[in-house]
Amino acid sequence: MGELVTTVTKFKAKKGSENQLIDELRNFDNSSSKSWQVLSLGDNEYAAINTYQSIENRTEDVVSGLDWLDGITPLIDLYENGSRTEAFSGIVLYENE
Repeated sequence: MGELVTTVTKFKAKKGSENQLIDELRNFDNSSSKSWQVLSLGDNEYAAINTYQSIENRTEDVVSGLDWLDGITPLIDLYENGSRTEAFSGIVLYENE
């Protein structure tokens, strides 16, 4: 088994699209994830947090995630750098279940 990997991806909803974006985040196929959450960050911004058993499991979501992101682009505001999301990931150093 590989090392656990967690990803955090932020989205900024367009005014009036908040509930629709939340529904899309909740309905994304997270079956490759060990666990996942959707957080409200305030100011129409949301984060999807996914933890995977390995980086290989994460890569399974990359292609489907990009196709999914193309479909929700009308619901989101771009960040200042022109990106649809802000994201980072890392290897889990400690987990308490």
